[in-house]
Amino acid sequence: MQTSFKDKALRWSYISIFIGLILIFASQYFAYKNVQDLSLHNQGVNVTIGILNQTANFGLSTKDAQSNMNEFVITGNEKLLADTYTTKVKLLSMSDTLFNLVKGDKVQTARVRELLDISGKIVLNSQNVINVYRALGNQKAFELIKQGEGIRLNKMLMDKIAAIEQSENSHLNKQRALIQKTQKKTTLFIAGTSIFGFFLTLFAVVSLLWNQKKQRQLEHEITQKEQILAQYIEAIPDGVMVLNTNKDIVLLNQSGREILGLNGKLETLAEQVKKLVLLDPSTYNIRFTSETLPVSRALEGEKSDGNKIDLIKNNALFHLETSVRPVVGLDGEITNAITVFRDITERANYEATLEKARTLAEKSVLVKDIFLSNVSHEIRTPLNAIIGFTNLLEEEVSENRSSDYVSYIKIASRNLLELINDILDFSKIEAGQVILDKTNTSISELVESVSVIIDQRANEKGIHYEKILSPGLPDIIITDKLRITQILLNVCGNSIKFTEKGSVKIQVAPVSPIVDNLQTIRFTITDSGIGIPAEKVDKIFERFVQASESTTRLFGGTGLGLSIVKSLVQILGGTIKVESQFGQGTTFILDFPFEVVTDYTLTDSEDTFSTEPVKIGDIHVLAAEDNLLNQKLLEAIFERLSIDLTIVNNGQEAIEAIEKNSYDLVLMDIQMPIMDGYTAIRKIRSSISQTLPIITMTAHAMVGEKEECLSIGANSYISKPFRENELLHTISSLTGKQNTNFNETNSITHYTEESMNANIVNLPYLNEITGGDPDLQKELISLFENELEIQSVMIHQAEGSGDNEKLRQVVHKFRSSLFSVGLLATADKYKKIEGELKNNIRPVDLKDQLAALQNEAELGLNELKTMEIS
Repeated sequence: MQTSFKDKALRWSYISIFIGLILIFASQYFAYKNVQDLSLHNQGVNVTIGILNQTANFGLSTKDAQSNMNEFVITGNEKLLADTYTTKVKLLSMSDTLFNLVKGDKVQTARVRELLDISGKIVLNSQNVINVYRALGNQKAFELIKQGEGIRLNKMLMDKIAAIEQSENSHLNKQRALIQKTQKKTTLFIAGTSIFGFFLTLFAVVSLLWNQKKQRQLEHEITQKEQILAQYIEAIPDGVMVLNTNKDIVLLNQSGREILGLNGKLETLAEQVKKLVLLDPSTYNIRFTSETLPVSRALEGEKSDGNKIDLIKNNALFHLETSVRPVVGLDGEITNAITVFRDITERANYEATLEKARTLAEKSVLVKDIFLSNVSHEIRTPLNAIIGFTNLLEEEVSENRSSDYVSYIKIASRNLLELINDILDFSKIEAGQVILDKTNTSISELVESVSVIIDQRANEKGIHYEKILSPGLPDIIITDKLRITQILLNVCGNSIKFTEKGSVKIQVAPVSPIVDNLQTIRFTITDSGIGIPAEKVDKIFERFVQASESTTRLFGGTGLGLSIVKSLVQILGGTIKVESQFGQGTTFILDFPFEVVTDYTLTDSEDTFSTEPVKIGDIHVLAAEDNLLNQKLLEAIFERLSIDLTIVNNGQEAIEAIEKNSYDLVLMDIQMPIMDGYTAIRKIRSSISQTLPIITMTAHAMVGEKEECLSIGANSYISKPFRENELLHTISSLTGKQNTNFNETNSITHYTEESMNANIVNLPYLNEITGGDPDLQKELISLFENELEIQSVMIHQAEGSGDNEKLRQVVHKFRSSLFSVGLLATADKYKKIEGELKNNIRPVDLKDQLAALQNEAELGLNELKTMEIS
């Protein structure tokens, strides 16, 4: 609003000045025109006056000539004749002058001619009188005069002169009237413009004064706002510093002075930095200079948050966190840089304390898991013996009472086993140790395998069990078959458990269309059992909670089953809800978003390894992989598949190869030296090809790595350790080429937890990736032995240097080598360390962990060397 007033005042001032200038030029022009008119009028007056004077003189001269002639006749004086001659000459001169004065007026010109003609006749008459006088004497001359010719001519002359004078007097009056009119107009215009100019000037002065007043008000308000802003800045508990383009500190609030320990006059950034000890914790505490500080980089247009700076002040270490921004002026140029920094020493110390507590908690959880595992093993071993001998005893006992006792022992043993299993499952879920193993799964077979067990339990209780599968269900989905089975067995078993008569029914149906290969499938388990009280419905998924106190007494159980079910459902990305009426039954509704497989055929054939190459087509593949073991492995796999393969060592070599040659597909590792996979993919997509299929390969230590790979332009993603058939199918789906002998199930190997943990080496996986080729296995083991020696030294050096990122890179590379020889469990343990290092978390016992894993890798190498590989 204030700016609007100011603009209006200035606008009207400019308009007033503009109008004033127009008036000045207009008055000048009008005055000039009036002066010209006056000049013309004056000139006309002068001409008129001249004509009047000349005609008057002409009449007088003519009379003088007649008088001289009369006196000559009377006196005979010859001198009078001389004057008559002079008068003639004078009349001729005046006649010329009159002609010049009236040359623009035809009427007056005619009158002057007539005047001249009359004067000529008068002169001629006078000459005749003179001639008579000389010839006949004065008496004759008098007689001639008395005839009155001279009087008549003189009267004609006077009449003509009077006519000329009358005309000129009339013209003179007109000229005088015009002069008066012009003078009046000039006077009125000057008076009008003077008055208007006065008021215009007054308005301009008022406008300028108003503008100055508003300007002073604005300046006052700006000063007030600057003072308030300064108070705000001073009240901020964080430090605020502003630099100009010369790196002079133009602002540093009191909090910033206190944080940095600065007093006195502000100096340039370079001079202040010399007085401070500012260290960069990300580069081994190298001291910052005025050029390397984040705030200096802001002058070049850089924006950054969360910059860490260590400050040594009063022999104590303080941790600072800064955010910097460039300040852009109205012309778009950077004029200043601003940084906001705060002391996070307490927070950093608190985080370190929390990290120690977390590490301690993880150790406690590990101890608990080990304890539970050991205790469960120690309990289940004699418990399995008890159950086994009870079954044998049940067949031999015939007495009713003894048979009842054996039956009680059997029920108690089974309940105890279920309790132990529930506690172990709950412990794994709580510790976040549930790892999903998603594979191709047939829904019908899944439900059938559950129904076999549930139907048997239903028959034992004398209740009816029914399964209903919707005809719209997909044939094959991708899920963790073991966990889905566990969920359904638990929920259906619960329904059987709490149903004494009636039925239990499971229904499976899709509840959404297939979108992006995803479809929501609903499992509905309905029973006619005891139901759940309304006030307990929302609590049955809590741990150690059952519907009522009598439930435990009548039906047994720990109250962990549904809690475990809910946790597993959430891990699988699904939802579970319950509807129940007390005394009438309960319905559990489970919805899962499953990935639907449309190009797979699942069979019940035995798991086998196909060593015969599968021809996928005539394609040329480029693989960017820096790990020698993985290179050898890829060469062997693609040789078996009869696929032309070119291997390069990093992303830069991959780009150079693509620019020189044509490839049908690119396999791109993510972590590589010189240029990583992320950078290479971005360059390929931005400047080389938008359509070339790219598959990324990584050990994905961090969540979200797959999504990032796809977001930058990759077409698909394979995690390490990868399976040969998974790689083959991905290549087939991207290139559109597939061999008719390709069978998904022929190469998919299902590994049980027992088989993976039986030895350090995962032999089934090693056989799969090598195609069972003993020569290739020996070559990989030999290369791994050399790699283990080199990488152990590099890991030890990186750990000693304290560089988390360098250590993470070395660990990542070593993990790829472990995959190549089947040391999957060891690689998973390194994965945890890699993930912590990527989050800049350094466990306190990192050195011990690395030493233990190195020892495990060496044991794995010995196992590879000594075991018989088939």
